[in-house]
Amino acid sequence: MKNARKMKNLKPNNEPWVHKMWSVSPYNFSQKESAKVPKKVEIHETTLRDGISDPARGIIVNTDQKVKIAQILDDFGVQRIEGGSTNPDSNFEDLKALAQAGLRAPVYAMTPTVSFTWKEWEAVDLALKADISGIVLNFPASEHLIRHYYPGWTKEKVLEKAISMACYAKKHGLLVTFFEYDTTRAEPVFLRKLLKAAVEQAKVDSVSIVDTLGVGSPVAVAHLVRIIRSWVDAPIELHMHDDFGLAYANTLAGVEAGGQVVHATINGIGKMPATEDAVTSLRILYGVDVGVKYGKTFEVCRSIREIGNWTTSPFRPITGELAFGYDSDVRIDENRSQKAPFLPEFIGHNYEIVISGRTGPEGVKLRLKRTGKKATEKQVDQILQLVKEKWKKTRRALTDDEFEAIVQKVI
Repeated sequence: MKNARKMKNLKPNNEPWVHKMWSVSPYNFSQKESAKVPKKVEIHETTLRDGISDPARGIIVNTDQKVKIAQILDDFGVQRIEGGSTNPDSNFEDLKALAQAGLRAPVYAMTPTVSFTWKEWEAVDLALKADISGIVLNFPASEHLIRHYYPGWTKEKVLEKAISMACYAKKHGLLVTFFEYDTTRAEPVFLRKLLKAAVEQAKVDSVSIVDTLGVGSPVAVAHLVRIIRSWVDAPIELHMHDDFGLAYANTLAGVEAGGQVVHATINGIGKMPATEDAVTSLRILYGVDVGVKYGKTFEVCRSIREIGNWTTSPFRPITGELAFGYDSDVRIDENRSQKAPFLPEFIGHNYEIVISGRTGPEGVKLRLKRTGKKATEKQVDQILQLVKEKWKKTRRALTDDEFEAIVQKVI
């Protein structure tokens, strides 16, 4: 009886968990839980700011490369592109180039933390001078970080400066994302006062939950979304960091509770949730179409990674080169829908045959077919014998070059 009642809570119409490209759990779509998920979720793509500033990767891209990355993201269909910071020394020319690139997505820039100590509205004036669309008004919200960045300041002084800058930016036509970072460690009474002033006085376009050090849990993030929704009537943006490996889970928990904007980067660089993970899971697991060209997801990630010259694990979910890799003698082409939660072509990916000691003749034939080569049954047996000998020595899957060398010996 309990199971019957549970099934009654599932959406009966159209079965959104079933699609020609996938079949996922119907429990994702219970009426009670899915009713809280916004019908529209936007992607705030911050590869060009939070991503390439990743201190562990040392990524350096010039202005032309930044524009190219932004054009790829824009064609992909993300709703917003954060292009850098309003820093006169290192980012200003880049922001101007992005503003002049003819992008459909609005370009945002983050105001530097130190800008609160500049002249009254200097950081906003730089955004206006660059002719971008919006700012991410960035400042610490926790008392610990306020003391660290602004010695001698009080929380009231921070609030006054934040509202002053937000009002000035709105007055001059900029979109304003109120980005009170370290939100997950901010004192609730001050946070409420800050956000209410931002929405009611400055009329900001959105407020953020910023988990600067990745110290929130999914339960905490969802709770914060619900609390902030009770305080103010404004879209809530989710900026999660991955120090505990929870950025992706925290982002989805925030969406489940009503968050409407997801901050993300390609491949999750900069300790962010990955753009490709976010758009794919929102579409398949939540039924939320974020409006991107899903069939270009794999290529977008690969192209941007090549421009930025960084690497990622071939085994990472969704867009890893071997995310859909198999080494056993399975007939992938005949049983494709049972090998993964969704068909890889949905994101422009493919099943891959990995050659190892478990690979059988069908796997070798399929691998040869995909490279335009033919072999007799005897040649296939010879290739398999050499593969097994190589595998016994290495105890790992063969590289493409190793397999190709074996094929050339035989064919």
